[in-house]
Amino acid sequence: MRLLEATLPRDHDLYLLSDDHEGALAQHTAALDKVITEIAGNPLAYAAHLGDMCETLTVDHPYYDPRTLAKGSNGNPSIPAEQVKAQARRYRPIADKLIAVLYGNHEHRVRNTMDMLADFLERIGREEIYGGYACKVAVRDIGSNLMYKAYLHHGRSLAESRAGSERQKEANRAEQLKRALFPLAGDCAIMAMGHTHRLIVVKPIKRLYLTDDGESLKQHYITSIQNAEYIDPESRFYVNTGTFLRNQLLNNDTYSEMRAYPPNKIGYAKVIVRDGVIRDVIEVPI
Repeated sequence: MRLLEATLPRDHDLYLLSDDHEGALAQHTAALDKVITEIAGNPLAYAAHLGDMCETLTVDHPYYDPRTLAKGSNGNPSIPAEQVKAQARRYRPIADKLIAVLYGNHEHRVRNTMDMLADFLERIGREEIYGGYACKVAVRDIGSNLMYKAYLHHGRSLAESRAGSERQKEANRAEQLKRALFPLAGDCAIMAMGHTHRLIVVKPIKRLYLTDDGESLKQHYITSIQNAEYIDPESRFYVNTGTFLRNQLLNNDTYSEMRAYPPNKIGYAKVIVRDGVIRDVIEVPI
């Protein structure tokens, strides 16, 4: 766990990105580059990355298949060292807009020989935003007032729902996401993870309760202040941050397709903050 701080304007958009899988032939490179360009050109935009920037598929891995990897600069299948360099070139234009970067299970594969995240951050000059596998970010305004905290975790696998209807599947996925994240921090209005390649936003719900003043009934809603010491679990935003990796390719066999994973949305999530208040978190499919 790392504890980070970020000073942002009271009006900002926080882009939550993850799972680029640089070096994979199935990467939707055009979609990823489009988002980077948008962040660079949006004066309100900032970003956090929740890991699996790189494919990090080495020859000793049981899933290694050179046919699923992009070609490196020498014409051979892409290797982790080249992938880090490529991602540093891609993200350097928005380096000053990043508030946290995590490593994922793919980067963790080579932790015994290199720290890919540390290498990436050194290349873009932002070593102070090293988020590890999980971190909390306290987001403050220029007056040092706490606006909100975000809990960011690369994530873990969540079971695929076997419900009969798509509507029930969506509800089950949302509940799984909430159950996985809510115990991990009590003071974070934003709780996000990557890894699953699902793009999901679970929004706070208002719960009605009644009281009386001895003469009449009064209605109220259970809500929480977003920068409180403890935030009720039903009053938080839960986010699964999507991916930039397609799960099917023509004339090829991806790992996702071999495991019969359903099609996934390419995209990311965006936190919309105005006057220091989280107004919404939205899915942005591409």
